[in-house]
Amino acid sequence: MKLQKLSAIALMVGAVFSTSVLADDAADKKFTDDASYAVGALLGTDLKGLVDAQKDVINYDKERVLAGVADALNGKVDLSENKALVETLNKVDEKLKAASQAKAAEQAKQAKEDGAKLVAEFKKKSGVKETKSGLLYRVEKEGSGDAIKDTDVVKVHYTGKLPNGKVFDSSVERGQPVEFALNQVIQGWIEGLQLIKKGGKIELVIPAELAYGDQEMGAIPANSTLYFEVEVLDVNPAAKK
Repeated sequence: MKLQKLSAIALMVGAVFSTSVLADDAADKKFTDDASYAVGALLGTDLKGLVDAQKDVINYDKERVLAGVADALNGKVDLSENKALVETLNKVDEKLKAASQAKAAEQAKQAKEDGAKLVAEFKKKSGVKETKSGLLYRVEKEGSGDAIKDTDVVKVHYTGKLPNGKVFDSSVERGQPVEFALNQVIQGWIEGLQLIKKGGKIELVIPAELAYGDQEMGAIPANSTLYFEVEVLDVNPAAKK
């Protein structure tokens, strides 16, 4: 009788243990399935971004893209040993570089044309003057105090626009003025801000050679003429070292 009770208890414990193992296995499988899908979705999102970004240059066949991914995951292809694939990837890179260079050249050309229009329009405004360097400016308010030196630290509010009127940067919109040593910014600012004093306001039209030249700077295309409205809030001599 005692043996029968022990056997019954053993069966119950075994049943509970088996159920627990099955539950753990099911949970592990679900997690593995979910994790696998999540990683696939992550990679797919990145891949979609790449495909979409390059669609104007190469209209990728998504079925073939997925086939390449599957073969790589299943160990059917090894880039380190497949010269044909490496050669194709090099051609893709060359095609993308050529397209990028062509686009940059077109943007630079357009920037020059837009800059010329901005200069012509700005010159029509009353009170506009031009320096020897080609900087155009219009003083709205001269300000007061000592003349600003290029070594001074200035605190300003400003709005910068492209020739088409699009704002690319504005401390006014952010509601936070900026402070910097004047000799650490573009030449057009260094020259322009010395034309006013503390409390002064000025409009600047800065040719590309006094701004960023042939460099593309984020939202600013290469060879861009830039328009700025600047208000000098404070001026202080640079701290002595």
